[in-house]
Amino acid sequence: MIIDFHTHIYPEAVAAKILPAAKRKLKVAVPGTGSPDDLREMMQWGGVSRSVLLPLAKGCQDVSGLNDWIQAAASKNQELTPFGAVHPFMEGLEEELDRLAGWGVRGVKMMPLLQQVYPDDPRCFRLYQELVDRDMILIAHAGRDPLDRPEVYGTPERFASLADSFPDLKLVLAHLGGLRMWDAVRRHLLPAGKNVFFDTAYVSFYMEREEMKELILDIGPERVIFGSDYPWEKPGQAAEIIRNLGLSEAEEDVIFFSNAAELLGLPLQ
Repeated sequence: MIIDFHTHIYPEAVAAKILPAAKRKLKVAVPGTGSPDDLREMMQWGGVSRSVLLPLAKGCQDVSGLNDWIQAAASKNQELTPFGAVHPFMEGLEEELDRLAGWGVRGVKMMPLLQQVYPDDPRCFRLYQELVDRDMILIAHAGRDPLDRPEVYGTPERFASLADSFPDLKLVLAHLGGLRMWDAVRRHLLPAGKNVFFDTAYVSFYMEREEMKELILDIGPERVIFGSDYPWEKPGQAAEIIRNLGLSEAEEDVIFFSNAAELLGLPLQ
């Protein structure tokens, strides 16, 4: 079984705006449409049994409406597991987290580069403590972005500081802990505590296969989680890349399923 821990869907009007813009700016193909139906079709084609939806809220005012939409979309598709959008500086943070927890949402997505927030900023500590108190997961974009903007908010060093300050926080760092900053991942995040996990989303566009395998083994497969970053990558194609790394069957199993299932509170069989 495969759980894809890193996917995105968008309202039709939003997808029509951002996906063509991304193609122009990044000069890359975008294989998905960003719709729930397209994601489900790609899941079926790629042998993915469940996908975690990660909504992205840029501003404080975007959060509640986006969470309403993602919950409604997921309610029609049992294979889709919605996380919540959150902004660490938003008013009514506790109430929004309670609302998400009431729906059974297991975690939230933070986007430092989009929100222009440093993850070790003390103003974020309220969010982290509230997540710990509710036993909720934080997943965050880590490292640079394809546009190569000059300011990198979510550096491996800053996330290491966060993990040290909140050792009980379940933290999933996208892009193997720091997109295009993997030397810094090795320096700062390899010693991080047992509650820090790393997803594989989109890293194959920037890493050679042997380099990816080496970093996964250095991190430890028991802390690595499969993610495709749909619609920017086909889930089945992303899974095939992991299968071709030459990992053992047991290592593949924990990356594709067991680590994610345990975080989500799903049966391991």
